[in-house]
Amino acid sequence: AGFPQTGAPASWGRWFRAVDVTAGRGQVVMTGPDASPLVILDRVGEGRVAQILSDQLWLWSRGYDGGGPQAELLRRLAHWLMKEPTLEEEDLVAAVRGEQLHITRRSLTPAPTDQRRFVTVTDPDGSTRNVTLTERNGVATGSATLSGPGVYRLAEGSLQRVIAVGTVNPKEMSDVRATETVLQPVSAATGGAIQWLRDGIPDLRRVEPGRTTSGRGWIGLPERRDYDITGLTRLPLLPAWLMLLLAGGALGMAWWREGR
Repeated sequence: AGFPQTGAPASWGRWFRAVDVTAGRGQVVMTGPDASPLVILDRVGEGRVAQILSDQLWLWSRGYDGGGPQAELLRRLAHWLMKEPTLEEEDLVAAVRGEQLHITRRSLTPAPTDQRRFVTVTDPDGSTRNVTLTERNGVATGSATLSGPGVYRLAEGSLQRVIAVGTVNPKEMSDVRATETVLQPVSAATGGAIQWLRDGIPDLRRVEPGRTTSGRGWIGLPERRDYDITGLTRLPLLPAWLMLLLAGGALGMAWWREGR
């Protein structure tokens, strides 16, 4: 008889053959009957290993007994082997939502039953605090109130993350009205001009140095006549053999005329 994958949806089809092994290391992420391993992931040095202990994964692609996510399983395994960040099984992520710092810790190793997982947060002023996380199905989440703008550092075991928190009302967003008040002094000091597109796209003109650089409906670009020579190529007017031929012909003509 075949077997369904433990914990898989009922619509997933069965595999009928699997290698009987005992996982001595790594993480078993898919199991069969009696919790026998079907897919094992492991890290070896700087590399990674994914082992599928059955040759009947193709039954999913054929839709046998309802089929299953064969392409998605293989795609995610391949991307995990290539160390795609979003598929890291051990990961620490932080995001700012309003005045709260939301922390997410993914792990295949659950926290001990007599302990709770927590993350150490270092505030911009250097003070530290522990944020307790609530774990569910391998994902632990928690939140902490932000103490102000700056750089926050998070650490949990060997994982560390840094997140920069800006001001809630940055200066560039405090007044988004279109006005020339801020740029007018700079424009006047540099001989520039401010034109509004609502009055039409201004014409661009070349003007002599020292002349007015703007007017009604136009902006002038001073013609500096400054340039840099970035390359020089020399080519002969005529090939050398042709020059010799012409020189010889000219000497012959001169000798012939002189002889007459």
